[in-house]
Amino acid sequence: MNTQDKTRMNKVTVELTFDEALALTGVRFGQDRQIGTAARQKIRAACQKTIDFSPADAVDYEQLN
Repeated sequence: MNTQDKTRMNKVTVELTFDEALALTGVRFGQDRQIGTAARQKIRAACQKTIDFSPADAVDYEQLN
């Protein structure tokens, strides 16, 4: 690829709770498994504002809503 994808050069800001940030590093919360899911949903929503995802790219946790 000769040209860089400009959308990947943008910064994305997402507000996460401390537990959500920990869940993204791999820490598991046995009592509340939704912590990691909520964090991933927030990040995906922020990315969708910048990048147009096709419906085929949907992930399992999006179907839980």
